[in-house]
Amino acid sequence: MKKHLIAIVLTVSGLWVFAQSSSQCARALAQAELAFEQGRLTDIINIYNNDRSGFTRCLDGGVFSIDERIRAYKLLTKAYLFQDNEKMAEEMFVKLLGVDKEHQLAAEDPAELYLLKAKFKTEPILRVAIRAGVNKSMPQVFPGQKFNTFQTGNKRYNENGGDTGFGVGFWAEALAERHITKGIEVAGGLQYRIATYEVEGDIIESVLTYVAKNTSNMLRFPLMARYSLNYDKKDEDNNRIGFLPYVFLGGSYDLTLKAKYVDTRRTGGTAYTLPDGSEDLKSEGQAASSNLSITGGIGARMRVGRAKVDFFSIEVRYDNSLFNYIDPNNRFAINDVAYGIGHVEDDLTLNAVSFSLGYTKSLYLPRKRKQYR
Repeated sequence: MKKHLIAIVLTVSGLWVFAQSSSQCARALAQAELAFEQGRLTDIINIYNNDRSGFTRCLDGGVFSIDERIRAYKLLTKAYLFQDNEKMAEEMFVKLLGVDKEHQLAAEDPAELYLLKAKFKTEPILRVAIRAGVNKSMPQVFPGQKFNTFQTGNKRYNENGGDTGFGVGFWAEALAERHITKGIEVAGGLQYRIATYEVEGDIIESVLTYVAKNTSNMLRFPLMARYSLNYDKKDEDNNRIGFLPYVFLGGSYDLTLKAKYVDTRRTGGTAYTLPDGSEDLKSEGQAASSNLSITGGIGARMRVGRAKVDFFSIEVRYDNSLFNYIDPNNRFAINDVAYGIGHVEDDLTLNAVSFSLGYTKSLYLPRKRKQYR
């Protein structure tokens, strides 16, 4: 009981001390702002250099809130500017950007501050985006390139979900993004995709049928260009517009890590079930080891966070493979599938439509532009 009382007393005491400290810091900032309004620029600098009223301790000690730190560094920047101390003004401005990465100047800010900001690169050096979602495979069979083990045969791809699903898989990616100009961005990175499609086939219609489910794991290397609306636009209150619709176009190099059959069986006559994963299409040379794809899509990003420099995104895309997913020279390589199940792969491209959610983090390194160094 005594330990609990001591803990409560210490907690309450700590909160009281913090509240007192916060109150003192708020007064110190108010005094500095009043001095600026009265034109006492030297007093502001002395308040900072000599830690009068605890101003510097509040600023460097983390007592100020984020908004108070922004006000304090901006105040010091202007004070040094009007004292013609450009070196210290730049130092304070860099500290301001450390707190508020893309600090937006207000209409009432002095021209000197606008000129100072123009000397610095305040945009992100890079953005890192992480996305994850689901994809639905949409196999596209080449015209006239359907194959069957037997003369009679009718195939249906992902029809009504079949017995084993709608051909839905999972994917995730990490991208490095860079803004070029006026809402145009480029991005590249790494993507992992699980693609699945199902084939239902009739060897003898309604009497002898089969279901074959093909699952592949792919490592993809996407590159893309994107254009976002509203990227640099502001609303009537001079705030950046928070909703950014976009379109993008790109391509990727795709490596097939693994390809196998799951939930594959024949019904009618003597039933036969292929053990899941027992037949690897890649090791048998039946699935192509690599491919190229083009991709395009639409989406929207919403600015999030206090500074509104990071993004939450929602996106829909379509991927179109350019080359055959199946190696035609090894079409009949897996006997248990071709003759045990009665399924032979067609020549096809493994396309997909995808939906994803994502988060983008902006990374900064405030620095002067080359011509001002």
